[in-house]
Amino acid sequence: MTRTRCTLAAAGLALLLAACSSGPARPPAPPMDPAEAQHAAAAREALSDWGLSGRVAISNAGRGGNARIDWTQRGERYDIALSAPVTRQSWRLAGDAAGARLDGVEGGPRESADVEALLLAATGWDIPVRAMVAWVRGVPAPAAGQGGFTLQSAADGLPARLVQDGWEIDYREWLPAEGARPALPRRIEARRGEARVRLLVDGWVAAEPEVATGAGGTDDRPADVLLAEALAALSLDDPAADLRARVAAGDLRPVAVCGFTCLAPGYGPQGRDAAAPADARILDGSGDAVMGERHLQLKARAEAYARAYNQALAAWRGSQGDSAGP
Repeated sequence: MTRTRCTLAAAGLALLLAACSSGPARPPAPPMDPAEAQHAAAAREALSDWGLSGRVAISNAGRGGNARIDWTQRGERYDIALSAPVTRQSWRLAGDAAGARLDGVEGGPRESADVEALLLAATGWDIPVRAMVAWVRGVPAPAAGQGGFTLQSAADGLPARLVQDGWEIDYREWLPAEGARPALPRRIEARRGEARVRLLVDGWVAAEPEVATGAGGTDDRPADVLLAEALAALSLDDPAADLRARVAAGDLRPVAVCGFTCLAPGYGPQGRDAAAPADARILDGSGDAVMGERHLQLKARAEAYARAYNQALAAWRGSQGDSAGP
């Protein structure tokens, strides 16, 4: 990756860093009962299925930038989308304990079993992704290192500072508990040496852990969680790669997204949208009820992917003389 592509926007970075470090401190809160604080910590630790959206500023040895961030976590599986506000460039990091894939970099997607090494080599950023899965929730990482950790709490019982694996994580502000969702961090600053990550969360989505549904069962998870999970299984930057794999497996169905009706974008004559055929692969969570800005952005990604995939599928079927095509 060139310096131009990996530098998001220096001026925007300065503004975001200033915003993250200035402003009012966390307002005083009444002391929390120790038992209540312990219960709240256990709820944050047990939260394995969640999503957040906001802004992130990253710097390391003079290199860095800022971006919008949409992060979806399903157990060990993470899907992190970054978009630069000025250049409109986007990156996507998806993976789990077995490895990670980074899309949006020069030279095409990169993959590695070590996500931190992958990011450092491709962008120059030192980001402890696997540990951040826990740290963004305000809990220590279970396997970040062998040196243990120290956790300091404020008078309200919420964590104020966590030190682990050489990193210092300060929790500047928290979003209060809402319904079944526990209180979760809003402003976070993590630093080690010259590396620094600052996160400002606009909103959290906490989902119930995924459970299998029997025949005829329904999935009651939020639509944005379902759609983010569906997109995480796709090669958003290379729909043709997904098409090749599907064709090799004998799957010639178009991809459909739903709103007031279900459409197969780009699958009609001359690449126009078409009504979704009965056997179309519908992306879960793409329904007409929009759950907020994050869901709207995910729907846009889903439609763009479906259009590129379906246009490639229509072209392939045409090249094969397939009368079952559009």
